[in-house]
Amino acid sequence: MIQAITETAFTFHIQTEDNRINTAVASTQIRYLFKFTNDLDKSVQYAYPIGLTVFNRYTVGVFNYFATPNVYAGNVNLLPAGYWKYEVFEVSWVGAISDPLTSSTAPATENEVLAPAADTKGIVQGLVTKGKMYVAEKDGTEQVQYVQSANSVISLTIVQGGGGYTSAPVIEIIGDSITKATATCTVSAGAVNSVTITNAGSGYTEIPTVTLKGGTTVQQATIVAAIKEENYIYYGQ
Repeated sequence: MIQAITETAFTFHIQTEDNRINTAVASTQIRYLFKFTNDLDKSVQYAYPIGLTVFNRYTVGVFNYFATPNVYAGNVNLLPAGYWKYEVFEVSWVGAISDPLTSSTAPATENEVLAPAADTKGIVQGLVTKGKMYVAEKDGTEQVQYVQSANSVISLTIVQGGGGYTSAPVIEIIGDSITKATATCTVSAGAVNSVTITNAGSGYTEIPTVTLKGGTTVQQATIVAAIKEENYIYYGQ
């Protein structure tokens, strides 16, 4: 669970021990690299939290507020306020961990590999948990407020038409939404050759999954969806 306020330090509780990837080392040889992505402007911040306390199934830690973020010192500046996605990556060490972490001992992103390899250098093991958090505005700092309009499906693209269809399958568009999108398709020479959106739906926050059912087939067709992403209305200064 993560709750935060802009320009304020905050504590988190996240499930980690049940999802441990490297079980060959002690919990003291593990650190967690957080990746925060803002829903509004898509900005990204990375940081290792400080003050970690590991319990049987979860970990507690702290992030500090600084105007200039620092991935190794646990300093973040989560602006603009609003919804942020977080991903937590397990990083493990074979040798002793030298705190505070530095660019020579700890990877700064989930894709960085420190070279040459050494027991004193951390290795990203993989994603252990992810979620969504709301960062509220600190009283007196409100500058811009926004609401997220309802996303809709703007296109359906046939990646693979499949084969052996004797009739048009039923299309289902599955994802979090307020109003579910719907579509129909046609078949020619045993393959899906066109798709039509009959209702674009609304409220999608992530790209939905498109499935096809029925219409006896030998090879299933593949269709992918795209949603409208420019969906914010701004208020204030």
